[in-house]
Amino acid sequence: MRKAFPIALYLANLAAIIALWARHSGALLGAGGAAALLAGARLAGLLAGYTLLTQIILIGRVLWVERGFGLDRLSRVHHWNGFALLTLALVHPVLTNAAHAALNGLAIFDQVLFFFRTYPTVLLAEIGLILFILIILLSLGFLRRRLTYEQWYALHITAYAALALAFFHQILVGGDLIGQGAFRTYWLILWAFAVANVILFRFARPLYQYARFRTRVERIVPETLDVHSVYITGHRLERFPIEAGQFLIVRFLQRGFWCEAHPFSLSCAPNGQYLRLSIKAVGDFTRKVRSLQPGTPVIIDGPHGAMTPRLCRRDRVLLIAGGIGITPLRSLAEHFTRQGKRVTLLYGNRTLDAIAFYGELDALAREHGLIVHHVLSEEPHWAGEKGFIDRERIARLVPDVASCDVYLCGPPPMMALVRRALRELGVPRARVHWERFAL
Repeated sequence: MRKAFPIALYLANLAAIIALWARHSGALLGAGGAAALLAGARLAGLLAGYTLLTQIILIGRVLWVERGFGLDRLSRVHHWNGFALLTLALVHPVLTNAAHAALNGLAIFDQVLFFFRTYPTVLLAEIGLILFILIILLSLGFLRRRLTYEQWYALHITAYAALALAFFHQILVGGDLIGQGAFRTYWLILWAFAVANVILFRFARPLYQYARFRTRVERIVPETLDVHSVYITGHRLERFPIEAGQFLIVRFLQRGFWCEAHPFSLSCAPNGQYLRLSIKAVGDFTRKVRSLQPGTPVIIDGPHGAMTPRLCRRDRVLLIAGGIGITPLRSLAEHFTRQGKRVTLLYGNRTLDAIAFYGELDALAREHGLIVHHVLSEEPHWAGEKGFIDRERIARLVPDVASCDVYLCGPPPMMALVRRALRELGVPRARVHWERFAL
């Protein structure tokens, strides 16, 4: 049901937009030639506008959408939806200029100049299109890696400017909206709905939660040489609506931190006393975490994530972690073992010193029966499992894996290999639960 409603709403609006277009510009298709080009141009423009609204909902951290799919999967759909938006946004002006040039007996270049001189919003829309092209191109992996987080974030903020430019262009010169009272009203409602959701969930909700829970840093505790846990306390945290396996997007209101917000997983089961985020130093921001001061206010966006105990339908659970991917699985291990489920953890690291929560996992094993297998790849004197978590090791250490619910978190290449191994071992896709936190 959580997935069905957003999908049904998306398809219903898409069908309504096409139907309303068909009643107006769609009639031009029968005339052929330039008139048919104009009909196609207008449809491309409407679909580009709707794809743009879908884009901001996908990445707007909208709770009623995110609960069904998980923010991780929505961010991947957002990525591919961006290419659909770019295609439609390029097709629309090409067909529009071609159609009007043919109808007016002008060369394409002269028609473009006519539009720019006569309709200022057309020029503004082209500026918006250029901004969208830049955003999409710089989001490609090989270019994205060359940008700092601050540069990437600033670039995406410009999307709101492009959004405004597209809106005014459609409302003021859109052929299917001018003079079409019902369609125009419906279009305005769609935009108002999308913008209201972004304002509510992206901005208002985190501020409301801060005012309600007054969250702040209590202390910083080292877990390994490069992993530190941030303990966050607040007012009546037993009412904070978080589950094991979820993550928070946090903004620390301390100099050097306040302009950035990053996602980090809860690394212990919710206890009503504190929230714990365990952060590995892998970049400029995370390397500074150890310098956070007690008492620093924390703005929390979330919780997010669909990899929760709600997905589990079996009494047998397998957790597979790689490196700092242990953080959500550490909270799930605590939750499931306290429920009385039989839980096995396969935890891959390079060396013994890199193992986070070694003592806590040992305590869960002694007190609640957690079965832990550490797998080390670069520890020659290690007496336990050596190498990597692969099909052979999973089958040997967890012979009943096909009857387990499996939770997986780690580096993307490791997760891809493990997911393939699980399929080969007969674990249904529906019982393999995983998320990547590359937002």
